[in-house]
Amino acid sequence: MLVGILHVSLSFIPSKTGLILGYASNITVNDLLKDTNEKRAENGLSPVVLNDQLSQAAALKAANMFAEQYWAHVAPSGKDPWYFIRQIGYNYLYAGENLARDFPDSKSVVDAWMNSPTHRENIVNSRYKDIGFAVVNGKYGSYETTLVVQMFGTRPGGAPTVETNDVVVKPENVKPLVVQSVPVDLGVHGTESVKTTPTNQVIDVFKVTKIALLGLSIFLLLLLVWDAFLAYHRKAVRISGHNFAHFLILMAVVLTVLLIKRGTII
Repeated sequence: MLVGILHVSLSFIPSKTGLILGYASNITVNDLLKDTNEKRAENGLSPVVLNDQLSQAAALKAANMFAEQYWAHVAPSGKDPWYFIRQIGYNYLYAGENLARDFPDSKSVVDAWMNSPTHRENIVNSRYKDIGFAVVNGKYGSYETTLVVQMFGTRPGGAPTVETNDVVVKPENVKPLVVQSVPVDLGVHGTESVKTTPTNQVIDVFKVTKIALLGLSIFLLLLLVWDAFLAYHRKAVRISGHNFAHFLILMAVVLTVLLIKRGTII
């Protein structure tokens, strides 16, 4: 209930102040690329190279996810990840995609992917040579969020194919190997151009809500402890009191708030 009240209250902050109400993130393409290549190096692989076409495809995918309001590998309209790669003219021999959303920084995104066996397969796949990223802010459902799209590719020596679990098949017969989203500071304008948008000051609703709830819980805990101390010191006799039960409940609330993490991959 407290979380809901704080979230609703923050939603009334005027947008005219130049602030963007939504999730703040410290995610950048450079950091995503660096962290991805570090993981590849740890596994004895050569680095992937940032490719403008794949970044455009990733930005188109993120824009489409907001436009059609879905969180999945394939759009309700049937567009799969390879559709966007073909749209920008990148002919591929191998291709893959990772998605993530609501993460606070680049490292947590890449760590989440590495902790997922299927997503990890994309990052440490020796066949991939190129990579593209998009980090896009937008509205998903009733709240502001950030999507991150990571696309891998290798140009062909022959007809385009897609690799899924070490099986090479034609693109039209394959399901996405990995799809995940993570915030990227890129905006899509039209269907062919992608440009970097300036970073605005943001209010991180998730972080503010968590800090406020944690602060309120700790404040109430201190009040209970002080009240119990005074009652003991003054040897006050109470007809009823449930301080210990309240203390345990508030402790549970504090621990829950501390354990809350955000971020989703698919």
